[in-house]
Amino acid sequence: MHILKIVVLTVCCLLLSACSSFQLSLTDLMQAPKLAEDQAEIYEALTEAVGSPDIQLKYPQRGEYRSAFVMFDLDADGEEEALVFYNVPSWGTNVRIMVLDHQAERWVSVYDAVGEGTDVTEADFRILTSSGRHCMLIGWEQGTSENTKMSVYDYVGGQFRVLFESEYSQMLIMDIDGDKTEEILLGIFKASSKTGSIRLINETEEGLQSVSRVVMNSTITEFLGIKIGQLAQDQTAVFVDAYTGNDRIVTEIMLYTEDGRLRSLEGSYDGLDQQLIREIPVRCEDIDRDGVVEVPAPLSEQEDEREEEGIHQNMIQYLSLSNPQDLAALGSAGSEESEQENPVYFQFTPVWTGFVNLDYGFRFQFPEEWIGQVDVMKESGRNEWVFALRSDTAEPTALLRIRVYGQDEPRDVFDNVSYERLEKRGVYEYCAALVKTPDAPDLLELDWEQVRSRFSTLKS
Repeated sequence: MHILKIVVLTVCCLLLSACSSFQLSLTDLMQAPKLAEDQAEIYEALTEAVGSPDIQLKYPQRGEYRSAFVMFDLDADGEEEALVFYNVPSWGTNVRIMVLDHQAERWVSVYDAVGEGTDVTEADFRILTSSGRHCMLIGWEQGTSENTKMSVYDYVGGQFRVLFESEYSQMLIMDIDGDKTEEILLGIFKASSKTGSIRLINETEEGLQSVSRVVMNSTITEFLGIKIGQLAQDQTAVFVDAYTGNDRIVTEIMLYTEDGRLRSLEGSYDGLDQQLIREIPVRCEDIDRDGVVEVPAPLSEQEDEREEEGIHQNMIQYLSLSNPQDLAALGSAGSEESEQENPVYFQFTPVWTGFVNLDYGFRFQFPEEWIGQVDVMKESGRNEWVFALRSDTAEPTALLRIRVYGQDEPRDVFDNVSYERLEKRGVYEYCAALVKTPDAPDLLELDWEQVRSRFSTLKS
């Protein structure tokens, strides 16, 4: 036992004395994980084909495919090919793509191409043409370029053929018109020229092309999110949430018309652009799950005037189009001329009003009776929000408390408030306490079923 202690102490001393020289380099920390057996076989075939030991594997930064080795049936022959993203510094800075086929129990390089950037931001495979084959989409990082470059390839005859290329800030791909082929929606913002636009890419007789382009409002500085959904039950639209120059958020809505193009609603409503500008960076969504996308907006100016210390302004409402029958005048070809004679204006009605806290990822829908009658205040010194009757008194009447506990955060055993757990998501646990008081009208009091149904966490 004595000898063992000496050995342990000796090892500890050696480690302590070496602390100043024991450092992990960034390269060591960023090394790729050990290759699986099948990947090792592919890598061996890669090095044999390249003929150089100076190989750097490149990993897509986002999306479903995050590996330098991607398996996919590119030529639709029923067998998967292997694609490897790599770089040989002595050959240049751009990423290369090698395609390998499994032949006679071994992997063999059948094609090698130089990419369009120094890194791969994302990779995807989608059916974009009537051929029924999957096209390969690659996002390329191009050094100091303010946008990502996207290339669409078709793998035919054992080689890549470029179908379409464009820069983009955000990209969304889906089958908008239900014809079994998907469309590409690109959000492009150029900070240098302070211009933003949305482009719709679809198959035409001349191939994949931009079939529609909408220039956005000149105040746009950055995209927050792009969503395709229903503006009404029979009308598909594109919802673009974006930052403006004063760090506010605005939504621009574009109809998907009968002829497969985009048409902005800007100018087709009276003051809606101002109505949809908000401080809180929340995105459009189908918040009431009725199949129609709602648009976030602030409460009225009267509500915004309550900027007293301690009263939170994270109140927001989600609006739904209230006169969808008038969309028919805009969604058809040739409607722009007729609209000049008979302008169409749209109104939006709130379907959800409540408190949103993005920092801790939750929201609470107000009952109609609470709107304009209840304020939200943060409890000093802890992550707790008090929903209380609007009052000028020092201690307004509380109706509800929502408490957020962090991971492994201890509970206060001396707390005289009884909390019930609502939900646990990630590192946070959300709890609530109902406050019963004779000072609150019965109409404003909630039960536990109502609290649970009105509380929800936010997607990250």
